[in-house]
Order: sequence, then structure tokens, then C-alpha cells
Amino acid sequence: MLKRGGRVPLWRWRRNPLRRRSDVVEAWIGVAAVTLLLAAPAVGVVTADVAERSALDQARGLHRTAARLVEDAAPATPSRLSGTADGDARATVRWTTTDGSVQTGEAPVAAGSRAGSPVTVWLDDEGRSRPAPPTPARARSHGAAVGVATGGGLGLLVVSGWWVARVRLEVRRGAQWGRAWAEFDTDRGHRQA
Repeated sequence: MLKRGGRVPLWRWRRNPLRRRSDVVEAWIGVAAVTLLLAAPAVGVVTADVAERSALDQARGLHRTAARLVEDAAPATPSRLSGTADGDARATVRWTTTDGSVQTGEAPVAAGSRAGSPVTVWLDDEGRSRPAPPTPARARSHGAAVGVATGGGLGLLVVSGWWVARVRLEVRRGAQWGRAWAEFDTDRGHRQA
């Protein structure tokens, strides 16, 4: 039997009187874990692509329209988290639709803008004001973040599942050893206290 560094390669699959069923189960769990770990980056890439396309699909059906502020926008307020001024506020704006009717609604505008200032609003097919769609760069970064989180989460889940399975198998083997030792000790005529 070939030994490498004092270890016998693939011993869990070889015929051996000391091999237990739990050894084979542990070996197959390891194979499954390695396979899933190798697949985690691919899952992350696919998820990133789907998230990016989903973010870009938000722009479908939206069109840009010029509008005017009806009222002054609220001044910039310092953010509690960063301490810097927040650059957006919501204000009432007015625009003309393609059929010539005038619509009024709320839209995000630059903080501190004055009434009558031109702004751009995004409208859906029914003429309702919607948030601006993400830029391609923002959609790409959103997709990358989702992909990294998905791939990393899958990897963490696989490693933790493998670890839990190994711990449970070790506990089970320890209990089997205890029972076998007690049976061996009893067979030799010793009494347990």
C-alpha cells in the first residue's frame, strides 16, 4: 500500500476492515462540498449578470421629460451618517405630456433649487413620475455587489454545512467507539461502575 507522508491516499474508498460507513459518507460530503465551492464563482457571475440586467430593465418604458419647479425645493440637510449635505429633495414639478395636457407631481430635484428652475423628470408609459433609472455604471456596480454577495454566501453556506456534517459524524463515531469499548470491556469480564 502506497503511503504519502504517513497517510494512505483515498483510504475512505478502499476496502478496509477499519473503514466505517461514516467514513464513506464523510468522503462523499467532502466531494460535494468541493464541487459546490468550485461552482460558487460561476453562480456569483450569473447572479451579477442577472442583477445588472434587472437594474437596466428599470429604464425600459421610461422617458425623460423637461419640467419646471412649482415651488422652492427644501435646502440641503446634513446627513446623520456622513455629516455631508444630502443633494436631493422632493418638490412639486409641472410638465407637459405628449398629448399637450399639463401634469403636476412630485419628483426628486437638487436641494435648494428655486421655483421656475428647469428639471428633468422620468415618466412611465402612463405619464406618472418615476425615480431616475440607474446609469449603466451604477447597474454594473449593483450587479457586481449582488454577485459577490451571492457567491460568497454560497461558499460560506457550503463550508458551514460541511463543517456541521463533519462534527456530527465525529460525535456519532465517538458514541460508536464508546459502545464498542464498553462491549469489549464487558466481554473481558470487567464490570463497569
